[in-house]
Amino acid sequence: MLDAAAGGLGGPYNLVSPRGHATTGELLEECVRATGADARLRWTDPEVILAAGVEPWSELPVWVPPGELYVALHDTGVGKALGAGLRCRPVAETVADTWEWLRELGGVAPQRPDRPVVGLAPEKEARVLGRPEA
Repeated sequence: MLDAAAGGLGGPYNLVSPRGHATTGELLEECVRATGADARLRWTDPEVILAAGVEPWSELPVWVPPGELYVALHDTGVGKALGAGLRCRPVAETVADTWEWLRELGGVAPQRPDRPVVGLAPEKEARVLGRPEA
């Protein structure tokens, strides 16, 4: 988007990545790598996540279950943006830069007071993972 602004591009563009640019798994693996965390990634069926009462996107950021919203997010045409010379950054670069920015802020992302807190409560995470609640 910065390239577009600097280049004088105007008008509407879909600015999601083209299908196949990166997977959720790649995004999460890069998060583990960049942070040096000892997190173990675990894949869970969408039905289990929804049955635990998890709100897609807000409680589990960047995740939506299969369906209409998933298709809208992941199958959006980006040909106009690519044709204008816009490009998607590598996921590893974006994650590393975001982690560096967050660390510069002391590890806490800014939160607008008029917005709900994003993230999954430990109790819901335990339900999704089939663990006793703490």
